[in-house]
This record gives sequence, structure tokens and C-alpha cells, in this order.
Amino acid sequence: MSHPLRGLGPLTRAYLLQSFRSRTAILWNLVFPMVWLFLFGFIFYRDDASLMMPGLFTITLISGAFFGVSYLMVSEREAGILRLYRVTPVSALTVVLANAIRAMAVLSISVGAQASVGWVLFRYEVAGSVTLTFFIMLIGAAAFVPLGMFVGSVAQDMRTAPAISNLIFFPLVFASGAARPAFMLPDWMQAVMRIIPSSYLVEAMQGVMLRGHGLVELAGPITVLLLTLVVGAWFNSKMFRWETSEPLNKRAMLTAILVLTLLYVTAALLAPDFEMVRPPGA
Repeated sequence: MSHPLRGLGPLTRAYLLQSFRSRTAILWNLVFPMVWLFLFGFIFYRDDASLMMPGLFTITLISGAFFGVSYLMVSEREAGILRLYRVTPVSALTVVLANAIRAMAVLSISVGAQASVGWVLFRYEVAGSVTLTFFIMLIGAAAFVPLGMFVGSVAQDMRTAPAISNLIFFPLVFASGAARPAFMLPDWMQAVMRIIPSSYLVEAMQGVMLRGHGLVELAGPITVLLLTLVVGAWFNSKMFRWETSEPLNKRAMLTAILVLTLLYVTAALLAPDFEMVRPPGA
């Protein structure tokens, strides 16, 4: 009986090489983060660059997870590449983990480059620990990569993948306080953002970067992100498809949606009020 993770190292290296050689991957993971940085920095947040960075990092992580990861999975399945893996000793778990590791590595480079260029251009400040800031970024990436892979499993082909990704991406960005500070949003949207998963990443990022919070103060949003990771990873293992013609596990999909919804509704009811709904220093 072959080991369930057989071939993980070579497949991960192959995925990383593919990402660094792909023009599309470079566009999504390096060019777009810089476009967001210049757009936000020179147009929307010229007077307070520090305020923009937590939301900007969140947008970068979400876009990389939903457009980079999901598109790669769908294109490989549509091109028949995953079908070729199926006749090798490589397991579905190995393919999923290799995709996740590649995505985490690429997202780390993306936010690292964005953070470095942003500091050079705008000299933003980090009130708390820089190490904790990057730790929360990694947790955020780990939470949203499985959701991007979820889209990759659901989408039938490259015609439907962009539509599904955009349908999820825009609420995650514009209803979470990432694109616009939460304290500037109307009261009803501040209530809605409590069931939006990306809101917990923005809350944690603002907590450490703007308010200087430590790990204890940020335990609530970090817990929600870790639970998102666990639920997303579990259901991805149930929904992975080798071929486009393979039927989608609709029961697993509906169960995943239900469990995630219950998770965020519970968090909305039990978690303390978001600090980001108050202006920094208030």
C-alpha cells in the first residue's frame, strides 16, 4: 500500500516552478498587489498610509486565494493534467496539499513584496509586533486558500470559475472593512460584516498594526480563521475532482456551506464587538 503523501515534494516543486514561470500567475500574485498598493496609496489613503495596509493585505490574500488557486485547479482539470496524476501513485490528498503549499509560498512572496514596496513609498507604521503581523498574514492565507480551492472544485470550467470567484470575492472585500474602513460604513453593513469571514482577518490585522494588540487580544478573530482553515481543508478533501466529467459531490458542498454559515453566525453572536468599527485612537 503506497503512502498517502507519496510524491508531495516533487509535485510541490513542480507547482512552484509552474507559478514562477507562468505569466498569469505573475500577473495575479505580483503585479496586481502593486496595482492595489498604488491605487490605495496615491488615491484613497494619501493622508494615512498606515490605515490602508491591514485592508490592503487582506485584499491581496483573498485575491490570490480565489483567483490564483481556483483558476489553476480548474485549468489543470480542464486540460486533463489531473487525470494524468490519477494513474500515478499520487493521491488526491497529495495534489490538494501540494496546491495549498504552493499557494501559501506564492502568497507569502506577494504580501512580502507589497509590504516592502509599501513601506519604501509610504513609510507606514506598525504599532504592534512585526512578527505577529506576518504570523496573522500566514493564518489568513491558510484560511482562505481552502476556500479558493473550494471554488476550484465547484467550478465546472474556466468559463464558470471567474463568475463564481467574483461572486465571492467582492462581498469579502467590500463588506468586510478591507476596501473601506469599517467605521466609515453604515450601521447595517457593520452588522453584516460580522458574518463575513474576511472581516476577522481585517480585525486581527488592524488589531496588531494599528492598536498594538498581542496574541491574547486577537485570540477571537484568529480562532475564527483557524476554524475556517479546518472546515475548508476537510471539505476540500471530500470535493476534489480529478476530471471535469466527474460529478460534483453536492452533498459535501451543501454541508460545507451550512457548516461555514453556522460558524460565522455563531461568531457574530458570541464574539465581542469589532474594534475596527471605531476610528483608531477613539
